[in-house]
Amino acid sequence: MKFNKILLLGGAYHQIPMIKEAQSQGYYVVTCDHTPENPGHKISDKYYNISTTDYNAVLALAKKINPKLVITYASDPAAPVAAYVSEKLGLPGNSYKSVLALTDKTLFRKLLQDNGFIIPKNAVFAADDDPQESLAALSFPFVIKPTDSSGSKGVSLIERPDQIEPGIKHALKYSRNNLIIAEEFIDNEQADIHGDGFVIDGNLVFTFFGDHLYTSTFNPLNPTGTIWPSSLKKDILRRLNQEIDKVIKLSGFQMGPINIEARINSSGNLYIMEIGPRNGGHFVPQAIQHATGFNMLKATLDALKGLNAEIKEYNPKHVAYYAINSDSNGTLKHLSLNEKLNPYIIANHPYVKPGDNVTPFSGSNDAIGVLLLAFASREEMEFMMSNIKQFIKPVIEQ
Repeated sequence: MKFNKILLLGGAYHQIPMIKEAQSQGYYVVTCDHTPENPGHKISDKYYNISTTDYNAVLALAKKINPKLVITYASDPAAPVAAYVSEKLGLPGNSYKSVLALTDKTLFRKLLQDNGFIIPKNAVFAADDDPQESLAALSFPFVIKPTDSSGSKGVSLIERPDQIEPGIKHALKYSRNNLIIAEEFIDNEQADIHGDGFVIDGNLVFTFFGDHLYTSTFNPLNPTGTIWPSSLKKDILRRLNQEIDKVIKLSGFQMGPINIEARINSSGNLYIMEIGPRNGGHFVPQAIQHATGFNMLKATLDALKGLNAEIKEYNPKHVAYYAINSDSNGTLKHLSLNEKLNPYIIANHPYVKPGDNVTPFSGSNDAIGVLLLAFASREEMEFMMSNIKQFIKPVIEQ
């Protein structure tokens, strides 16, 4: 019998695993967002058409249904709302202040700068400001993006003056607070690191880092996959763990999953690019579970119930995710999948059906689908993933 209610902010395809995990633990799962056709609502126990970023509406809904927990999953924009509502109602979770410090790019950069971390030179300005004064301190190339978005949405690399205005317009499409951050471009010459971690009682107790892949010709800034485990040496990973743990403690974040992105540039400087107070999207937690045995969804619910997460010793397997993508607009006819790829696929998650419209891979939301793959060796994984576009191709009708 289902006994406790959970209010889950979001019901997109990639959020279905959390719905199923909560239901398997006996929870009555209520979902909400402003997209009724999202597939998660078909399997949740109740759905409300309320935006996950509407603080007041979500708070009113929570007061109405009286859930034991208010959570989100793999969503940066909804994370502050879940924390805000939980705090207002005295429910388990992280403080609103700590979650905002990690999700708002302006606050995050300030947190790092104030505590001695290396950060990119940056400037923040509002939509109705003249950007020229703010941008005067930056040299080309630099990146323009919203301060309150994620998944590479609204991000543009600016290499010439004539790209500034289009870059600002693109960023504003994905901004809710109408604030833009421009920051110097940090190269990934030595490393581009991605993975999830887990925090208990303010301590970083688990991380699993991998190497980002970039195979999109439409937007080379938008990662198309990750391969695990990372190829970096143990001393570098140990240092990264120490730096991440320090940031977590400074932010006040107490429990649950985090999504991490970091870079080591050509000069050997380590930059923490992002720490999202949530799991990675594109089924990253499921890839990590296959590689390590650690079920972060169960651990998340356990932590909110005051239980300790079970983290066992493991020998990591070689796994990867790949976001199937297009470089052009059109209608998806079908996916051309080479049979050589079949032995490596452990899960195939289609976001788009044949006959649906597809868009170029500007942000993570433009993915056609996601493949999770497992390999017997690092060499096998690197070969297959570096040539992945030869093995799976979306056939697009213009």
